Amino acid sequence: MEASLTAFLNGLSSKVFWFAAVAFVLLNGGAMAAFVLTRSRRLVNEWTSKLVVADAALIGAGLGIPLLSGLAKIGVHALAAMFGGGATAPR
Repeated sequence: MEASLTAFLNGLSSKVFWFAAVAFVLLNGGAMAAFVLTRSRRLVNEWTSKLVVADAALIGAGLGIPLLSGLAKIGVHALAAMFGGGATAPR
């Protein structure tokens, strides 16, 4: 059970990080292309705040979910060690 939970948490954190990284690059690349192609100051003023919020959410998810996953893995290993489930050190 410990190994399957650890594998799930590893997979989850990896997928969320890569999704957030790719979405961050695509979102900012699309915004930059739109700003450069239209050369519209109104477009920049209207969408910059929304872009910053989306970037903050993607950075928060991309860094926060792997951090929480790592903490959950430590908890799983601690519970397994406490109840005689095997390894005592986190991998």
